Amino acid sequence: MIGGPERLGATDAAVPHLARPVLLYSGACRFCRWAARIVAALDRGQQLAFLPLADEEAGRLLDAVPENTRAESWWVVRRDGMPIAGKKGAGIVLLTEMRPTQPVGRTLDGIGLSPLIDAVDALVARHRARLSRFVPDGPAPQRYP
Repeated sequence: MIGGPERLGATDAAVPHLARPVLLYSGACRFCRWAARIVAALDRGQQLAFLPLADEEAGRLLDAVPENTRAESWWVVRRDGMPIAGKKGAGIVLLTEMRPTQPVGRTLDGIGLSPLIDAVDALVARHRARLSRFVPDGPAPQRYP
């Protein structure tokens, strides 16, 4: 199953039910803002909500996640309120939530490639400061709820 509870780093706290999944990302990171804008452009059906991690509502959505680990990754908060870290399966969840990428996400999940996507995410995360030099700057997308 995509993003099972054993992979999330979350505690057993009460979670909200959401109308749509929420992508949480670092609004202070140029590369992260660019990546979030790309996802927003792909999400023509507006199946996702977007919030920077520093937003007060993002903090509420990550209540079940220890504060000292929240900024370690980007997150997808599923409709059932379960937060999934980018480095622990959120890439596949994100792909399966958007109509244009659903077949790719389902295929990657079905053949067990979530760990590979997580490894690519970790590699990009380690180099995001360098990668920021090669992407256009722009605003942080915000669409919530």
